[in-house]
Amino acid sequence: MRYLTAGESHGKYLTGIIEGFPAGVKISRDYIAAQLRRRRQAPGRSARQGRETDQFEIISGLSGEMTTGAPISLLISNTGRDLPPPSSLPRPGHADLPGMLKYGLLNATLIRERASARETAMRSALGSFALRLHELLGINVNSSIVSLGGMRGITAETAAAKLLDARRTGDTLGGVFELTVENLPAGLGGFGQWDRRLGSRLGAALMGINGVKGFEVGGGFSLASTSGLEASGSPELSGGLDGGMTNGRPLTLRCAVKPVPGLPGGVLATDLKTFRRKLSVSKTSDTTAVFSAAVVGEHMAALELAAALLEKFGGDSFSELEGRVYEWRKRTGKILARL
Repeated sequence: MRYLTAGESHGKYLTGIIEGFPAGVKISRDYIAAQLRRRRQAPGRSARQGRETDQFEIISGLSGEMTTGAPISLLISNTGRDLPPPSSLPRPGHADLPGMLKYGLLNATLIRERASARETAMRSALGSFALRLHELLGINVNSSIVSLGGMRGITAETAAAKLLDARRTGDTLGGVFELTVENLPAGLGGFGQWDRRLGSRLGAALMGINGVKGFEVGGGFSLASTSGLEASGSPELSGGLDGGMTNGRPLTLRCAVKPVPGLPGGVLATDLKTFRRKLSVSKTSDTTAVFSAAVVGEHMAALELAAALLEKFGGDSFSELEGRVYEWRKRTGKILARL
């Protein structure tokens, strides 16, 4: 299974395609719309999200509400399509400067159009299909916020107060989100080559989300300060992966999201035409990306895990896949229950 997206932040559409997705997976437009709404309406979003509606069209791969096995393709309409004016001022912390150097451009706007996190709307739409597949197999994918701006023990009330304070001071916040995946079959992934290891694949997918600067599995970096005796006494520290494969325990993944670099009050940057220092001001940046990144993280992890399921069990239809997963769980469950 593989997938691709295309489109730009202020273009007419975002487009996406999944190839190799099984037939017979029931999914409704309402389900996809709900996933897109979770991303769009996450706390800390900018005013632009109030203008976007994420209206989408399913072009191929579905008959009624059932996947057909053919490539699935989608379009999402962009509401705000007025392209910002050309700018030779790269914003610090964004893709502007390296992108301008890479392509030999003096217009940062052209870089921003594709590098924008707006593209993750399509990744969430495609991930909705994978998330639905997991649901039908009894696999639960969830996210939670571990910290926001250094504050732990997040509740809706404390998060709202923290975000309000950041907006008042013209600041932005980073944070950490955690993904948990329960009831995964054991043996997904592999160790034959480095890129078959499920941890490396999940890491690539999650580090590919805009603003994510750190990734860990289970105990992650804290394992570096434990002893072998301590680590072996707590199987949960492995986070559900051993040797690049699922071990039958819940999968736990964590991502660190940096503060949004675009600040309402602006930051100094160097104009690549004049090489003079100017103030780069952002009027559309989120106050934090950690909540929306957590939703996108669910979808990205779901896509990688769906690919791993199909590699392990095969099957061109959901009924084939479901039967094979059932038999595998029955066989391995007898062993895991005795450990």
